[in-house]
Amino acid sequence: MNAEQNNIKRQELVKASSFAEFIIFLLFALGPLTGNVILILFGVLSDEFDVLPSVLLITIPAFMFPLALVQLFSGAISDVKGRYPVILIGLSIFGIGMIVASLSFSLMVFIIANILGGIGFGFVNPVLIALITDITPGPKISKKIGLLGAVANLGVGVGPLLAGQILILGWRYLYIIFVVVIAIGFIIIFSLKRNQPKTTSEMEIRIFFSHMGKEIRRPVVLLLILSAFLVSHTFSATIIWTSRSFTNVIPENISSVVILLFGIMGFVSGYIAGITIKKKGIRFTLSMGLTSLIIADIILVIFGDNSFEALVLTTTGLMFMGFAGGSLFTSLMYYSQILSQERRGALAGLTTAGLFIGISFVPITFEALFNFGGISLVYGAILVISLILTIVLTILNMLAKKLP
Repeated sequence: MNAEQNNIKRQELVKASSFAEFIIFLLFALGPLTGNVILILFGVLSDEFDVLPSVLLITIPAFMFPLALVQLFSGAISDVKGRYPVILIGLSIFGIGMIVASLSFSLMVFIIANILGGIGFGFVNPVLIALITDITPGPKISKKIGLLGAVANLGVGVGPLLAGQILILGWRYLYIIFVVVIAIGFIIIFSLKRNQPKTTSEMEIRIFFSHMGKEIRRPVVLLLILSAFLVSHTFSATIIWTSRSFTNVIPENISSVVILLFGIMGFVSGYIAGITIKKKGIRFTLSMGLTSLIIADIILVIFGDNSFEALVLTTTGLMFMGFAGGSLFTSLMYYSQILSQERRGALAGLTTAGLFIGISFVPITFEALFNFGGISLVYGAILVISLILTIVLTILNMLAKKLP
C-alpha cells in the first residue's frame, strides 16, 4: 500500500513539475513581451499623450531600471524564503502596473505604470530562472535554460507584432490582455505553491546577503554581470534604435514583422544554444553567438538604414543579431546557474540585473549618436561594443573553466 501511495505521489509531483514548467515559460516570455510593445507604440502614444516620439524613450528606462534594481536582491530572497512567495508578490505588483497602463491618460501616468511593471517583474524574472533549475535534473538544465532564452527572445518579437494587431481595436486592449494573463499565472502559481516542495535555505537573510556580497567580489561574477550589460548594448540596443528610426518612416505593420523575425531568430538560437552547451560545450556556443554578432554588425554598418530600399538588408542584419542575442543570453543564464549551486537565485538576479541595467542605459548611451549621425552611427558604436564584449566573454570563459 505504501509503495502504491508513493507511486501516486511521485506521479503527482511529475505532473505538477510539468505544469510548473509551462507557467514558468509563459511568465518568462511575458516580461520582454510587455517591455517591448513600446517599440511599436511610439507613434500612437505620441499622438495620445501629445508628445514627440523621442520623448517616449523615457518609458524604456522607467520599466528597465526598477526591473534591474529589484533583481539585485529578489533572486537572493527567493533562495532564502522560497521561489513561489516571491513570484506571487511580483505578479501582484506587475498586474497593478498593467492596470494603470491600460487606464493611462498622460505620459506621466504611463511612466508610473511602467515603473510598477518593472518593480513587479523584477521579483519574477530571476526567480523563474532559479525555479526551472530547481525542478530540472542536472543533465537537462542547459536545455531548459536554452528554452527559457528562446521564449524570452520570442517575446521580444511577438510583443510588437501583437501590439501592431491590437492597435486596430485600441492600444489599451493590449494591457488588458496582459492583466488577464497575469491573473491566470497568479492563480496557477498559487495552486502550485501548495504542491511543490519549498526551496528555502536555513540561513538568515543577513548572513545570506553577506555571502552574496562575497559572490559580487568574485572576478568571474563581475565579468558575468559586465557581459550581461554589454550584451544589452548590442542585442537590445540594435532593435530599440532600429525601431526608433522606423517611426513615421516604416509602417507599424511592416516594422512589427521585422521585429518578429528578430525574435524568431532569437528563439531558434536560444533553443539550439541549450542543446549545443550540453553536446559541444559553452565555448562553442559563445563562439557561435559572437560570430553571428559580428556578421550582424558588419551588415548593419555597411547596409543598414531606415529606408524602404535598405529594408531587406537591414532585416537580414537584425536576424543575425537576433540569433546572436539568443545564443549569448542563454550562455550567460547557464553560467549563472552553474557558478554557485547554493545561490542560483542570487546569481540569476545579478546577471539579469546587469542585462536590464544595460537596457536602461541604451536610450541614454545612443541618443546623442542618433541625433548627430542617425542610425548608421549607432550601428558603428554597437560594432565597437561587440568587439569589447568578445574580449570580456573570452576572459570570462577562461576564468570559469578554472573553477571546480
